[in-house]
Amino acid sequence: MKKKSLLIASLAFCAGPALLAQDMEIPQIPAGAVVRQVNCTITSDRTDFDDIVARARELERGENSPDRVQFRRLVIGTDEYTADFQIGQYYPSVSEMVSRRVAAGNEAYGRLGIECGSPSIVRNQVAHAGGQLSDNSLMTYSFCNINEGWNSAGVFNVIQKGARNTQRDTGNTTNIQVWTPLMGGPINRDWDFMLVQVGADYEGLTERQDIFREGYRPMPASGGGRTCSRLGLWRTVTIFANN
Repeated sequence: MKKKSLLIASLAFCAGPALLAQDMEIPQIPAGAVVRQVNCTITSDRTDFDDIVARARELERGENSPDRVQFRRLVIGTDEYTADFQIGQYYPSVSEMVSRRVAAGNEAYGRLGIECGSPSIVRNQVAHAGGQLSDNSLMTYSFCNINEGWNSAGVFNVIQKGARNTQRDTGNTTNIQVWTPLMGGPINRDWDFMLVQVGADYEGLTERQDIFREGYRPMPASGGGRTCSRLGLWRTVTIFANN
């Protein structure tokens, strides 16, 4: 009987990551919004990011506009990123994105004094809504891979539970999102998803980094089922939002 118990324990230990991933699995990951992202360069030496933000907020909106538009400027990152800023346009679905953009016609980039590259499309799944987001805040994102023995649903559930525990234990209301690629982007992509943290305001995001720096952990040390790159810090400004 003792040998049988030891054998069962040994098998459970060897299958640990797979069993844990299965335990964490949820019925369905939220469909999420569709976000069209494009990196842009300011064409005039006499214009800065804040000038572009002010011009963009004055543009007319209509029924074919995105549900939300955000401009993001890299604050701390890598020299590999050479654009001046990034535009994120949010739609409820791929079909809506295509139909609205066809109906809207030409981009307004020329009126803003910017030039933009090829877009990529990601699926934005909110793991934890947190608090009401400010129109001018900070965000981080890192590129992540799913570890062997885990699946996307299991990883999403760990991220979701960890974010909820963090708000419960610390009061921090940072919004936690998972971005998965849909269209465009690098041909030879070496990551599975992006893990994104958006502060309700500047203080909220920086406070969250200090909470974890000081040793807080919202979940048991299971590894979370993912391996991620170091964070990049962005300033994010909402240009327009329907809700």
